[in-house]
Amino acid sequence: MSARYPVMLDVSGLPILVVGGGEVALRKVRGLVDAGARPEIISPRVHPGLREIIRAHGLTWHEREWAVDGFGFDLVFAATDSARVNAAVAREAEACGALCDVVDDPHRSTLHVPAVIRHDEVVVAFSTGGASPLLARRLRERLETVVTPGLGRAARRLAEVRQEVRARWPDDEARRREAWFALVTPEFLDAAIEGRDADVEHRISACLSQS
Repeated sequence: MSARYPVMLDVSGLPILVVGGGEVALRKVRGLVDAGARPEIISPRVHPGLREIIRAHGLTWHEREWAVDGFGFDLVFAATDSARVNAAVAREAEACGALCDVVDDPHRSTLHVPAVIRHDEVVVAFSTGGASPLLARRLRERLETVVTPGLGRAARRLAEVRQEVRARWPDDEARRREAWFALVTPEFLDAAIEGRDADVEHRISACLSQS
């Protein structure tokens, strides 16, 4: 497999197609919806969980087998349990210039979706390139001890603090930089990861109270 270029993509306005209706398609659609996308689904049947997502978000479900009948998508997921169908979807996507993730053939994919841990503003994506599912699982377990809900809450709070810091020292970039280095210390990070919200707020207040 050739080297991949990691990128965070805004999918909220992209025309996206998921071909398939099983558990893999469910995971793909759930991740896309969580990122603000509204994918269309083609499958004669869908997993009950996928059916619920379709209903809850008003997604378009084409209740039929895959067939080439026009292709207006930029991003495609070939997620059926048929290698033949997935290959056909990949060929059509390639012919139309769309990026395609083929779930059973990473070498044919022009897009590879990494595993993601998401808490508010903090998003960590990682991949082992298909080398070892167990390695990916162990890596996720390790990362989840650092990328915690508390860290997500702290990041959301820092987005607010950013505006306060700019307002307090609008013409003093050096002072703003000094404030950030005084605030976001290893101790602050530990408090955030451990979910000690009161400690996080105390450190923010101390930073903003400086003249």
